[in-house]
Amino acid sequence: MKYLCTILLFLSLIFSSNSQIIPNGQIDNMDELIKKEVISIPMSDGTKLATNIYLPIFMDSVVTTINIGGTNYTVQIIPKNTQFIIYDNTNITKESYRLPIILTRTPYGKDDETGGALFPMMGYAYATQDMRGRYESEGVYFPMYSDAWPKAPYHPNNTIPMDITTINDNNNALYHHDGSETIYYLADSAYRIFDFNKDGINDTINYSNGKMGMFGASALGNTQYQGISDMPFTKDNPIKCYLPIVATNEHYNTTLFHNGVYRNSLVSGWITGQILNGVHNDSNVVDGGNIYNNIHSPSDYNYTDNLTLANDLIDWFVADELNGSPSGSHPTSIHRIDLDASMAPIDNAGYSQSNGTTSRYKNLNMPGYHLTGWWDIFINGQIETFRKIKEQNPTSTQKLIIGPWTHQTIGSNKVGDMVYPDNVFETLNFDLEGDLDLTTDTSLAYNIYNSELMSWYKKYLGGEPYFIIPESNDWQTLGTNTIRIPSQNYIIPYYKFLNYLGGKAALPNVPFQLKDNGGNISSLTYAIPVNDDPLFYLPQALGATDVNALDNKKDIRMYISGPTNDNDNLGVGNYWMGADSLPFKKGITEKIFYLHQNKTTDGNIPTQNEGVLSYVANPNNPVVTIGGNNMIPKTPDNTQKSQGSMDLANPNYINLTMNRSDVLQFTSAPLTDTLTFVGFPKAGIYAKGHTTGYPTAKTDFDVMVRVVDVYPDGREMLITEGVVNARAREYAKSIFDRDTNETILLTNIDNNTYYYFQFDLLPLGHTFGKNHQIKFLLSSSNYPKYQSNPHLPNEDNEFFRWNPGESKTYMYQGHTYTPQNATITYEFNDDFPSYISLPQLNDSYYLDVPKEKELSYELKLYPNPTQGIVNIAWNHSIKGNVQIISLDGQLLLKKEIHTDNYGTSIDVSTLSKGIYLVRIPEMNQTKKLVIE
Repeated sequence: MKYLCTILLFLSLIFSSNSQIIPNGQIDNMDELIKKEVISIPMSDGTKLATNIYLPIFMDSVVTTINIGGTNYTVQIIPKNTQFIIYDNTNITKESYRLPIILTRTPYGKDDETGGALFPMMGYAYATQDMRGRYESEGVYFPMYSDAWPKAPYHPNNTIPMDITTINDNNNALYHHDGSETIYYLADSAYRIFDFNKDGINDTINYSNGKMGMFGASALGNTQYQGISDMPFTKDNPIKCYLPIVATNEHYNTTLFHNGVYRNSLVSGWITGQILNGVHNDSNVVDGGNIYNNIHSPSDYNYTDNLTLANDLIDWFVADELNGSPSGSHPTSIHRIDLDASMAPIDNAGYSQSNGTTSRYKNLNMPGYHLTGWWDIFINGQIETFRKIKEQNPTSTQKLIIGPWTHQTIGSNKVGDMVYPDNVFETLNFDLEGDLDLTTDTSLAYNIYNSELMSWYKKYLGGEPYFIIPESNDWQTLGTNTIRIPSQNYIIPYYKFLNYLGGKAALPNVPFQLKDNGGNISSLTYAIPVNDDPLFYLPQALGATDVNALDNKKDIRMYISGPTNDNDNLGVGNYWMGADSLPFKKGITEKIFYLHQNKTTDGNIPTQNEGVLSYVANPNNPVVTIGGNNMIPKTPDNTQKSQGSMDLANPNYINLTMNRSDVLQFTSAPLTDTLTFVGFPKAGIYAKGHTTGYPTAKTDFDVMVRVVDVYPDGREMLITEGVVNARAREYAKSIFDRDTNETILLTNIDNNTYYYFQFDLLPLGHTFGKNHQIKFLLSSSNYPKYQSNPHLPNEDNEFFRWNPGESKTYMYQGHTYTPQNATITYEFNDDFPSYISLPQLNDSYYLDVPKEKELSYELKLYPNPTQGIVNIAWNHSIKGNVQIISLDGQLLLKKEIHTDNYGTSIDVSTLSKGIYLVRIPEMNQTKKLVIE
């Protein structure tokens, strides 16, 4: 016993930068805190889908050195294969080791380790699955098809022509619903063999504790919407929350077409890439068309060449008549049922039913955090998806976040040609598309832990986890003594363990027992000292997460972009604002910009027929895509992605995209004040197309509008855009009228005949600066984003898909045609004025009480804008407080006022540049404050 008081415990967890697991009794890198297990999840047709599950388990033992009387002894504190996260800290059983699971389903390969490294470190099991027919999963891959609801209830006799199974075979794609089947299996039937208490007896444990979330962007976000849409709202759903990023559950007017114009680079480019990268010609012989293995070749589709397969698959999606149904280019196509949740009704219990009267969106009744950007490829579809979910589930928690981002820049402040202020990071707290390496970024671990994304999962997946070192039953030799460590379950809030790993705290009160050679046992505790060589960086210690923080934030938050590198417009735009709906229900005035024959635009409607403007649109020489809602196209010099807000006046491509004879430019006078627009712009364009290459009474063309912010220094930044195809004019008009008619048939137009095209543009949230100009561009092409219109009439139910330079021909009414030029003419008159209507944010948006303007109270702010002190004055004696509030409703500063006060000053220099609200609740008065 005399040695007990002199025992010194020294923990030697020496961390290195090696990326391999080294069985040396210490944690050398993050990999040694995560165990990957691979399982196969069977679908109802027997196809097995390969799934990785990442778990918070020590992959090496952890030992320490104990010195007694000058002799060092090695003692194991944590055995190898010990799970260190639990959610139950009271009655520890094997069920305590079940974990909430976050699931990602992907066509890009389940072995991308980013999520596998991140989520277990934040307290969750993480499952990532290869979709059917991809990589290690069995079966045949049909993009965007097998992941949603079964199609057989809606069209049992119309299947994919590349599906080699018979139409009644349960392996046929008509019956696939892999998303929901995966979720149910993971929740109920996926087990692991694990000795949780290290008693030498293996236990069988569910991976899941019954709480599941989902995560993923793009296709990985779409499959969240699709899978949950197939889970009846009347049945207990293991999904407790989900987080789709840049995704949609509505694809016809978002992914495939926009107002009838084919989204060429997105659809053709993505599907081609998927097939060429995952279906291998050199596997044809060994595969032999066996669809029940994980060898993926064209023979699985009864093809010999993957490029031919890709082209035929694209044509099946958008161009070919579908056994009597119009092609996917038409609003009435059966593809709408396959791809758009709104077109696949359910019965009153939530199950698929062709004549059901309930919206499938009723099934999406669990909390959803929908994250996107103004320049995302799916922006209009994700807004529509959010709106439909809220419409069907008004009490369900749904959050929509729209940043100044593109499909591949979520969370970044560098987008297109713009670099936005650092307040872009206020919502996510980190760059989701950046390098998520906790060992190199000095604040990344802290920012991720405190991010809204992690708060979201903690709120709905069980709150704060606990770190556990299970009680040891092993007495280890210590000279003539023995030691048992820990002598009981050591359980602390998990964030304290992260603080230890990050070198910010010790591990206190680790219990251990010492037994001397006489059998006497002493119970002691020891604080493992602060780690001097942390595994990752923390700028400060972590604390418990406020899981209710999101409750006080608006359901919709948007970043309103504005001028950058503009000294005359400092503090203009570039801020976050909150809203309850989008489009807004109040606070918006439609500001109409009429287009004139002299190429100006203003608020004055033409008073007479001003004349016409024309150009020749050559389908083999289209306007080149620069910027916008893109994913695949690059700039002509191949130096960057052609996406987001880009400078169309850049000399490298101004003549390719703007200064061309087939682009009309309409420019406003310099603005005398700033203008902010939020929502969906609208357009009314009076135009005709005239083709003379063939003697046809019918023809076709497109109208394309781009909205540009013209800076005084010469920059011309693309803000948003919109298009309409002449054949889809009535369908586009029904969307324009907010009364979408899904039964409209697309029809050719009369040659050389004027039509009034009214259509929605893609949404925007932007402030134009003082002395800036607003420019509108009219053209009939924007390639490769959109198909270059061949200016040919189409047969009913068909669509002619082609690309510039191709020698493809089209058969119309028995005659063979090739793409031809069209003369596009715009007439500017008072009967059908051409205009662009932008949704302007007005002062009523900032008023919390509609009657405020009727009150006699007066509230004044000066200086406004301010850079530091704001003086606030009012005209009535009142007791209360002055509040400074962010646009998303957060109270930032507050100062009491008394009955003898008629003014006060508040220092706002600690707040970021942007727009805020000054509020005196007792007076029902609110004023807008600009901080520069």
